[in-house]
Amino acid sequence: MNTKKLVSLAIVAWFTVAGAVAGNERGIDLYRAELYDAAKLFFLQQNNQSPQEQAETCYYLGQTYYALQKTDSAAYYYAKAIAADSEYPFGYIGEGKLALVKNDIKAAETSFKTAIGLAKKNVSVQTTIAEAYVDAGKLPQAEEALAKAEKINKKYSGIYMVRGSMALKEDKRDQAYSWYEQAIYFDSNDKVAYLKLAKAYEGANPKAALDYLDQLIKIDPDYIPAYALIGDINRENGMYYQALDAYEKFIAIPGVPIQQHERYAQLLYFTDQYEKSLKQIDYVLQQDPANAVMHRIQAYNYFKLGNTALTAQEMGEFLKNNPEDKHIYLDYITYGQALVKEKQPETAIAALQKAIVLDPTKAEVYRELASAYDGVNSYPEEIKMFEKYFELAAENAKVLDYFFYGQALYKAAIKYIDQEYVDSPITPEQKQIDDADFYSSIEKGNAAFSEVITRSPESHIGYLWRANLNALVDSKERETKTSPFKGVAKPYYEEALQVMLNNNAEGKRNANIIDAYDYLASYYLLLDDKVNAGEYYKKILEIDPANSKAITVLNQLKIKY
Repeated sequence: MNTKKLVSLAIVAWFTVAGAVAGNERGIDLYRAELYDAAKLFFLQQNNQSPQEQAETCYYLGQTYYALQKTDSAAYYYAKAIAADSEYPFGYIGEGKLALVKNDIKAAETSFKTAIGLAKKNVSVQTTIAEAYVDAGKLPQAEEALAKAEKINKKYSGIYMVRGSMALKEDKRDQAYSWYEQAIYFDSNDKVAYLKLAKAYEGANPKAALDYLDQLIKIDPDYIPAYALIGDINRENGMYYQALDAYEKFIAIPGVPIQQHERYAQLLYFTDQYEKSLKQIDYVLQQDPANAVMHRIQAYNYFKLGNTALTAQEMGEFLKNNPEDKHIYLDYITYGQALVKEKQPETAIAALQKAIVLDPTKAEVYRELASAYDGVNSYPEEIKMFEKYFELAAENAKVLDYFFYGQALYKAAIKYIDQEYVDSPITPEQKQIDDADFYSSIEKGNAAFSEVITRSPESHIGYLWRANLNALVDSKERETKTSPFKGVAKPYYEEALQVMLNNNAEGKRNANIIDAYDYLASYYLLLDDKVNAGEYYKKILEIDPANSKAITVLNQLKIKY
């Protein structure tokens, strides 16, 4: 049996058991918790009821449609409630409520009198009439109805619930919460009072809110509306797994607000369940194709799953289709990272620069921007971005960050020994500036590769690239003949060789070892030391017997090999 069918059966079972055991109680719970779509679906599935039960079902369908601002449907079901059981008072209250909407006070009062006549001692009739007046903004009339309710039973919790609604209507929140506490005092099982109090404390005191919800769940472990709020509170406070558990209970019933499905998809992303999040997002987008939050999280999921092509496509569409004031830092950093991976550095640079505008304090964006500048061979800008990154990241910078920074400095310096640059006409003043830039890059590069060595002394890359960097100094001084050849890189290559020879399983370092031998052989040739030069060329042939350069030079030197 497939998963969808199992879920469907579970939902049907939930409704069936609720209906058999407690009549309409579950649907009324959903309605009172303001989960109107879910309540509507519940009541529409009720059948094989007694006239009294059918009247109650139709009344609550009327209430639900009224809350959904579908007054024609509400009128239809209020009338059906009366037709099902003419002795059921609440259908008449529903009709009175609709009369108040039309400002037909006389008709409303007539309907309310009929309801009272059918149940003079029923305190809930008076409180329901009071609710209708509160909803219509007619608070003095609501007060009159509540006074009559108090004469019947002043300990009835519903009186205090309506008073809470009246206080909220007048924006007296603290007073409202006090009334809800009173409701609980008179009825410790009034579930909606606990729910409203939890909502009241949700932002200011999450712990108190969760305490109320814990009490509520103890009263009714299957009270679905509580789980939505438990999920919301835990989500807002970073307790994602607890939030997930609550949402999974809540979204299992049909008709729950799409917002909860949306939040569930986000939580799946935040708990690294990317594939599952994408499936939930697909469900939300089927109901709400323009849901911007879901399109955003969809792109984030693609990125986490390594699908940078889809990330770039989705994030690009999201940024284009939503106003700029709705964009956030993470949109641009995600988009930029994906574009870097997709070899679109120019577009990546533009995206990452916008990320910096939104939040210039995030170290990671400068690291990504450095990669983007590397993609367009803009090494001076890459170097600047790395330096800003190190400033912000401090001790959190990784060893590879220093390595790539060193490589950027190497690439910036190599420009000054390129033949095209050497042959170009430049003024003495410009040459002085260029020389300073070259040696500054060498100095910074030495520091970067030394950091790599310090952090990863067993790896050859720091040693080798420090040697490669200093070989640029040798090349520059040899070409410009500014001083006798010193072989600045020699000790660095010798140190690199020692590390590489000790870590050369399966010959993985052979190519780098040959490069180091070649430098040392060239060094000795420049000093006219043919013996030592020959020894290094022979070492190259031990690794690569067909190496043409080594063979040619050894033949020229007339050295046997």
